[in-house]
Formats: sequence, C-alpha cells, structure tokens
Amino acid sequence: MAEGHSVSRPPFLDGTDYTYWKNQIHVFLRAHDYELWKIISKGPYELPADEDTWTREQICKGTLNWSTLNMMQCAVHPKEYSRVSTCKSAKEMWDKLELIYEGTSEVRETKASMLVSKYDMFKMKNEETISDMFSRFMIIINGLKGLKKEYSESDLVKNILQSLPSSWHTKATLIEDSKDLSTMKLDELIGSLMTYEINLKRKESEVNPRKSIALKASNKASSSSKKDIQQENDENETSSESENDEMAMLTRQFKKFLKFKKKGPGNFKTLPKRDFSNKFDINKKTDMIVCYECKRQGHMRGECPELKRKLKKTSLHTRNLGP
Repeated sequence: MAEGHSVSRPPFLDGTDYTYWKNQIHVFLRAHDYELWKIISKGPYELPADEDTWTREQICKGTLNWSTLNMMQCAVHPKEYSRVSTCKSAKEMWDKLELIYEGTSEVRETKASMLVSKYDMFKMKNEETISDMFSRFMIIINGLKGLKKEYSESDLVKNILQSLPSSWHTKATLIEDSKDLSTMKLDELIGSLMTYEINLKRKESEVNPRKSIALKASNKASSSSKKDIQQENDENETSSESENDEMAMLTRQFKKFLKFKKKGPGNFKTLPKRDFSNKFDINKKTDMIVCYECKRQGHMRGECPELKRKLKKTSLHTRNLGP
C-alpha cells in the first residue's frame, strides 16, 4: 500500500500486502457508507437493463452500485487494475482479488493450516521486546482472520503467556494466579507485560553502572598488582646480578690476596713512618675521604670494615668449597 490513512481516500493496494489492505478497505467502506460494503459483500442491486425506465429509487440504487465500483477501482494500483478491469461490479472485483491473492478454497485452507501451525508454535525470542513480539503475533492473527480463521480473546491471551521465555515465567505465573484469563483483554495483557519490561530495564540500568565501576576498579587493581610484581621481579633480578658480580669480584680479590700472602712478609715494602706532629690536619683531611666500598667518610677502601667482613665471608666460602 503506497497511500492511505485518509478519511476521504481509500487504502491503496499495490500488490505487496493484500491482507493489510483487505482489512483497511473493509473498515473504510463501512465507515464511509455502510451501503457500499453491503454491495461488495452481497452483490449489486438488481436493476432493469433499460436505464431510461428507472425510477428515482432505482437511480439511487444504481448510483450506489457505480460508486462502490468506482471506490474499488480507485483503491488499486494500475498494474493490479489490469487484472480486474473487466469486472462489471464491485463484488466481482472483490472476489477476483481474493482469488488472485488468497487462491482457491483449497489454497486458503492450506495457508490457514500453515498459519495455525505458526500460531500454535509461536514463541517470544530471547532478545525480543514485548512490542516486537506482539507485532509478529498480530501478523499471524491478521493472516488467519483474512482466511476466516479466528480465535477468541481468551485463546490469544493464553497463547501469549505460553509464548514467554523462561525469564518471564514469574510474571506469567503471577498474571495467571491473579487474573481471570477468560475475561482478560489482550491489550490489558500486553500493557502489563510492557510495564514489567520497562521496570526490568530500569533496574538493569541502575545495576550496570555499578558493575562497570567495580570492573574498572578491579582492572586497575589487577594492572597495578602486575606492575608491582614486575617491578619487584626486575629489582630482584638486578639485586641478584649485583650480588653475583660483587661476589665474583671479592673472590678474585681474595685469591690475589692469598697468592700475594704466600710470597712471604719480605716482599712487603717498608712504609715510611707517619708524622703525627700535625694530627689535627691529618684527621681533617681524613674526614674528607670517602670510601669507594661503603660510601662512608673517614677511611679508604683498603681500611673498610665492610670489605674485611666480605673478604672473611668469601674466605670461609672458599674453604668450604675446597682447593
């Protein structure tokens, strides 16, 4: 249908949705003039062939016959009109369109059986809204109605409740226990389900931001923890490498010391006697000396107590290892 939704212009059939057009034109004709629909459903008024002999009443009836046919012709697309252009009455045109789009009685029965099967097996999809589900449901119902197969209001209500997924079972059970399904209207049921759906979405929108914040905090903590662990591992590796290098250096120094010691005391050079006459100046200069080993002032590396302890530790380690 390309046009429609007008009180003065009939719904337009373009060949794409005959069932929808059929329902629309039915209502339009009855609302415009009930006599028009009677002529389509029952047939035109029988009038004498010689129009010159018509009475005023017969002229009025003839006018209704032609008005109804004109209304039907204005309601179809030119391509569709070519199929019914030879029809002499609105009823003939209506019946032919039914035959074209709905088929013979056997074809209509087959279509009805298929739609009944869809109706019986109808289920709401998991990610589907109530509005979308109801639209799909009504397409089936309208198709059945066009094929003269209709269900009662209570049957439609029960079918909708049974079509709901497991996540809706609590709501469905509540409605079944608190409402009289034999008198409940389909619109009332859909309104109740849509209200429940809105409340569910509102609650989810309140919970999701909290989950998002918690997830971000968790990810941040996890990231910080990973950085701390990586930093600690790097520090441990650096410390281990530094200790290994230091131990290797001390071992080499200690071996040199042992080798030098085996040569005997005669190999030591006699150091000049110290002059303590200016002890204050010497102490002052000594305070400015910084040890290369422990980084403290007051002594040189050869006099460092820290180095002596390390050398002693290395000596014990070497003795334990053997020659």
